[in-house]
Amino acid sequence: MAALVMPDRSFWAGKRVFVTGQTGFKGAWLWLWLLRLGAIPVGFALEPESGPSLWREVAGDDTVVGIGDIREIGTISRRMQEARPDIVLHLAAQALVRRSYDKPFETMSTNVIGTMNVLEAVRQTSSVKAVVSVTTDKVYLNREWVWPYREDDSLGG
Repeated sequence: MAALVMPDRSFWAGKRVFVTGQTGFKGAWLWLWLLRLGAIPVGFALEPESGPSLWREVAGDDTVVGIGDIREIGTISRRMQEARPDIVLHLAAQALVRRSYDKPFETMSTNVIGTMNVLEAVRQTSSVKAVVSVTTDKVYLNREWVWPYREDDSLGG
């Protein structure tokens, strides 16, 4: 198993980071890490669903968030340009397999068109120097490995 590598605090300190999907489970954890590293996170996500929510537990009064849908190009473009981020971390997605069966159009429009909208907003925002678009490993052929899948692994989810 790979050793845990701690992020470089000096890199992240003071960086403006635009995070999509921060109200989700992974996004909320990422938000906490960014704050701990001294970054200035700005979020854009749907309202968290009802029920228990890590995001509701971690969001403080000084949290800068934008509630919105990545399928709305005008809204996300405007929000990103206002935020003037150095880095964009795109986590927003409809990732629940069962929901994708029940709502395939919503899933595809969120995951495909939504990602295209995020990338278009990046293209229109001159302050952005780097983008990380997070996706699922479920598109890769499951080999039951203990390590993460890589972009050059075989597809076949």
